[in-house]
Amino acid sequence: MSAFVEPLRLVLLAETPQWSELLRERLGAVGGPLPLSCAANWPDARRLLDAADDAVLLTTPAHLPDSRRCNAPIILLLEHEPADTPPQVCDWLVRDQLSADVLRRSLRYVREQGRLRLTLQRLAEQDALTGIANRQGFHTLLAARLDEPDRHGLALIQLDLDNFRQANDALGDCAGDQLIKQVVARLQQYLERGDQMARLGGDEFALLLHRHDDLERLHARVQHLLEALGEPYWVDGESLLLGCSLGVALAKPASTADALMWHAHIAMQQAKSRQGCTYHLYDERLDHGMRSQVDLQRELRRALRKGELQLHYQPRLCLRSGTVVGLEALVRWQHEAHGLLLPGEFVPLAEECGLIVPLGYWVIDRAMRDMQWLRERGQPPLHMAINLSFRQFQDSQLLPTLERLIDSCGVDSHWLEFELTETAVMRRSDYVLQTMRRLGHLGVRFSLDDFGTGFSSFEHLSNLPIALLKIDRSFVTGMETRPQSQQLVQAMISLAHNLDLQVVAEGVENWEQLQLLREFGCDQVQGYLISKAMPLAELARFLSAGIRQPLSGGRL
Repeated sequence: MSAFVEPLRLVLLAETPQWSELLRERLGAVGGPLPLSCAANWPDARRLLDAADDAVLLTTPAHLPDSRRCNAPIILLLEHEPADTPPQVCDWLVRDQLSADVLRRSLRYVREQGRLRLTLQRLAEQDALTGIANRQGFHTLLAARLDEPDRHGLALIQLDLDNFRQANDALGDCAGDQLIKQVVARLQQYLERGDQMARLGGDEFALLLHRHDDLERLHARVQHLLEALGEPYWVDGESLLLGCSLGVALAKPASTADALMWHAHIAMQQAKSRQGCTYHLYDERLDHGMRSQVDLQRELRRALRKGELQLHYQPRLCLRSGTVVGLEALVRWQHEAHGLLLPGEFVPLAEECGLIVPLGYWVIDRAMRDMQWLRERGQPPLHMAINLSFRQFQDSQLLPTLERLIDSCGVDSHWLEFELTETAVMRRSDYVLQTMRRLGHLGVRFSLDDFGTGFSSFEHLSNLPIALLKIDRSFVTGMETRPQSQQLVQAMISLAHNLDLQVVAEGVENWEQLQLLREFGCDQVQGYLISKAMPLAELARFLSAGIRQPLSGGRL
């Protein structure tokens, strides 16, 4: 029979032998390579189905599996015509109406429907770039594997590439696609029989490793993966290094697909907190910590609504005049349970969950209103420096929102200063430059924060519309006892002045550091030697006291 040139495996799962006898008789009249295998139970039927590339399950209502457990087309065997059939059933046959022609048409129809369904399923569950499973497909596969008796031997790895986004932004999407394909090729070399791989999205992957009760062997395999992924990648003749973070979770008797993927994700986040290519094995104690982070996200949303956030201001001193010429606005969170939280304890979380945009607008609005409050109390105008994240730069409403806030607060925008980090500026330099120029039309100015910790080029710096460079505190701390640090800081100051930029040194904590910075020609300083960051009322008293920095002497 021409419709069945390729072998079609038929698997029968029924409670009575009569169906087997009837089907064999009708198949003899149909002809063609149509072997019929009988299974006593669902596990036996599943093994027979998995062993064939093109298989059909024929079964009765008593043995009908749900769609998650059976990927093969299903023909339902009935004693009478049904009023309707379950959604996972492709076709049905009635015992008294089963002829060779009816069976032939049914098998032809089921094969065509099965192939169409598999094609659609493959498109829905396959990553278009690499051809491996996507998140949806992997979740289905993982759920099926966890339904097997030997699931306790499964290990799930979630893998995230470090710095991929920066490489993709710098080199373009085509180069990013090449990198992803190279990663997949390297991972495939280390897969063994029974292992599966998926691309969960972007630069995140999953590996399901089979039979890993031996933790030493699992450790060795993960180490080999890390070594392979740590080797340089080649894109358009350029060599690139990408770090990676791996989270490993072991399947337990009660594991579900969602729980196991969550555990691997928690372990991966723990690995990302370290430097370099590394991995972490899931520990239940981490679960509580990650769930605490989820709670913290929820509380941060509430804090924005309920006014639990506040700004503190750290003065910036001009070394030439000895007067305060600027302030840096630093956000604080007065948490009801944890007390006063510093930016490092919640701003990265806000970046990760997308709250950095509304948080950033709150900071800008509050800082401008405080600027106006100080002016109304007779304080001279001071530059107000506000940190601006790359996520805020990507917000399409940034320019109109700033225009509205400046107008409603009634401040002179020329005293506004937005601080950007080197890493943020370099991520999409052309886009950032365009945005900076648009904002510059409002009259605001820009400073480059944490200078020396990123990877700016001299040429790039000269093209940016920035007014100041801020030397990171890591170069200033201990500078008085380290000649090499002194040389580096002096070189940074000279570079900035050659680019016609002012220099602010952060983290100045003692008189020796200040004296060296003055000798090097540094323009401004901030740090605990001048003042810690303080609330608005305390700042007003500090400014009213008329603190001046003497040009000589060893005290403020």
